Amino acid sequence: MKILIKKGKIVNFDEIKEADILIHNSKIVQISKDIEEKVDKEIDAQGKFILPGLIDMHTHLRTPGREDEEDLLSASNSASKGGFTTIMCMPNTEPAIDNYGLAEWIVKEAEKIGIVDIYPIGAITKERKGEELTEFGALKKAGCLALSDDGDSIKDTYLLRRALEYAKMFDILIISHCEDKSLSSEGTMRESFLSSKYGIRGIPYISESMVVFRDIELAHYLNARIHLAHISTKRSVEIIKQAKEKGVKVSCETAPHYFILSIEDIEKNNFSSLFKVNPPLQEKEDVEAIKEALASDIIDCIATDHAPHSKAEKELSFEEAPFGFIGLELAFSLTYTYLVKKNILSLKDLVKKMSYTPAKILGLKDKGYIKEENIADLAIVDLGSRWKVTEENLLSKSKNTPFLGYELEAEVICTIHRGEIVYKKSG
Repeated sequence: MKILIKKGKIVNFDEIKEADILIHNSKIVQISKDIEEKVDKEIDAQGKFILPGLIDMHTHLRTPGREDEEDLLSASNSASKGGFTTIMCMPNTEPAIDNYGLAEWIVKEAEKIGIVDIYPIGAITKERKGEELTEFGALKKAGCLALSDDGDSIKDTYLLRRALEYAKMFDILIISHCEDKSLSSEGTMRESFLSSKYGIRGIPYISESMVVFRDIELAHYLNARIHLAHISTKRSVEIIKQAKEKGVKVSCETAPHYFILSIEDIEKNNFSSLFKVNPPLQEKEDVEAIKEALASDIIDCIATDHAPHSKAEKELSFEEAPFGFIGLELAFSLTYTYLVKKNILSLKDLVKKMSYTPAKILGLKDKGYIKEENIADLAIVDLGSRWKVTEENLLSKSKNTPFLGYELEAEVICTIHRGEIVYKKSG
């Protein structure tokens, strides 16, 4: 199939230029002005911007075990509407993705669906119990680009040492969930004046930063690389900054809610469980620190931590409801509205945080940059569009997001995955 995209503005992390893009089968075959070619489909992108397909390093797709909340098809549709063409799914499923057979099955099922590329993240330990390492080589062979026990930190430092050493041997990324559960246990919001005021068990910020420090020290000692998930606090940013200045092989991500919302939003919204997430929403100074860290490249990536839950679960009280909310359809517009429009990041920076750098960290050499011979993974966006977040316009099976009712700027109008149009805005 041949597709010609005419007169769009191509956005890479290092340049913006107007040109046509010719796609044949799954590849970009030509980028230049005024391409004339007989094609199967022509897209008029005048006035629109063309980004490399977004890459999400951190999602929860609930397959296997909780397909009532999300499945590979609904997640793929949700991702494509958000401009994502590649997503990574965490292994805290039922059962955990901790073996070759299950990881390979997810890859093959995603290929059958064919809407986005889904790479499973294998568990570091069997059943995510933190006791015995999984077979790293088998998981990589099955298609895993990274390993994590997300939802839990590896408590045993010696075991984490062995994991980092084996990961070096197999050239596979370790993604660390930084949380000391002896400090955060049974907490539901940031330990603060507000948690004391309402008598709610708090989670101290050091439950994140202490594990950030430990994991960085271990990676430094072993000269190993490590990726830190969902960074949310000012202190964690300070530790990561110092480590990067020393040349430690550490990368990290945050999510849009950590640069938009704070604990004050929980009180303003009467402790709606839609605002309950782990790590918890932090103080305003942490929100500012996250924005500054994104602008200065201390934080490398923006991920979604897409966490679908059933309506019944999220209708429980704040303290009883599960942590997390969805983000695949919102992340691009949230980042554009709250960072690009506020001159904290440029549009090129957005592409860097949400496509180019994730591809580089994961070793996806033909993704994250629009150039000839690369895979034709693209998102066409309308920066002049405004849209309102409602349950009705979300494709995810779950609707649990604190951003319901928000009016956002910029919208994905077309997503192309491996040369095929997989999402097109209706109307």
